[in-house]
Amino acid sequence: MKNKILLVPLKNQSYKIIIGNDIIRNAGTLIKRVIKKPKVFIVTNKLLKKHHLSKLLSSLKKSKIEYKTILINDGEKEKNISTVKKISDELLNSKIDRDDTLIAFGGGVLGDIVGFVASITLRGVDFIQIPTTLLAQVDSSVGGKTGVNTSHGKNLIGTFNQPILVLSDVSLLKTLEKRELKAGYSEIIKYALIMDDDFFSWLDKNFKKIDKVSDSKLIEAVYRSCKNKAHIVKMDVRESGVRAYLNYGHTFGHALEKLNNYRDTIKHGEAVSIGMLMASYMSFLEGHLSDKELDKINDHFRNTSLLTVIPKKLKDKLSTPVIQNTMLSDKKVKNGKINLVLLKKIGKAFVTNKYKQNNLKKVIKDSLIQ
Repeated sequence: MKNKILLVPLKNQSYKIIIGNDIIRNAGTLIKRVIKKPKVFIVTNKLLKKHHLSKLLSSLKKSKIEYKTILINDGEKEKNISTVKKISDELLNSKIDRDDTLIAFGGGVLGDIVGFVASITLRGVDFIQIPTTLLAQVDSSVGGKTGVNTSHGKNLIGTFNQPILVLSDVSLLKTLEKRELKAGYSEIIKYALIMDDDFFSWLDKNFKKIDKVSDSKLIEAVYRSCKNKAHIVKMDVRESGVRAYLNYGHTFGHALEKLNNYRDTIKHGEAVSIGMLMASYMSFLEGHLSDKELDKINDHFRNTSLLTVIPKKLKDKLSTPVIQNTMLSDKKVKNGKINLVLLKKIGKAFVTNKYKQNNLKKVIKDSLIQ
């Protein structure tokens, strides 16, 4: 299978996304082309050290790139200022300079943290994304959003910081649990719903093959997702307009994650999956989305075995006011109004804060009785 290469053409900094199978073995050559000097700091976790890190290190050695590895714990709970301090301290103790490069070798949580650390260390050093989960490959590694969570909500402290290269190797996904792949697929279907109805039709026909990590259809799905995201990022680098469409389902989903204290019982992609169905239902109640298209969306989520209902343990602790109040802490709230990304039809999203509050309450209430 040939690698697919996508250019993200931004005014201040363009970069390539290289997508393929087993490209980790050639990572050193690809990395050496873009770094200022042959010295990198790799931030990763113990699980990736066990499964994949040796392949990356071997490739760096062959290209005569000096490296130091920094290990952090895995999981959404690690996405905080304490972890930022740990990484920063290790970098500064190792005498990092502005021509060195950080490598985020992990999933979306790790990529967000490393991108943030890179933006604030010595007022900014380069970083490279090597995403190791499907969710990170199709979403969080592209576009330059970085940040950490706080007790007030998700990603409320962060920066926009573009990587200088993204290497998405689908062979790294072979060690993922099925649940992780499903969580990633939720972000793939998001792109189809907000901006690409042809992609939705393609996914409807090919989703079974995407489950097979070695299939070329997975590379195509990652490529088309990144292409759609790159198109939006090019138009709106700092989320002042159409980039908000990428938050489809996230306002609902982020509230569920926060109320679950970011525990692993709901992964980010699973929360977004539930959130997208809630947003689709809201679109229908508001008279934008037809009942036929709502059925198509619901059927696709069921057929692909995405999480569609709030887990009972969490649901039992929730109420409509609790969820609604938590949504008000989302960073996209303006003047006390919750901005929602809704659908006019499959492939066409829009942002609004003009909707019936009773419809929002009905969406939340109905999600709690499913």
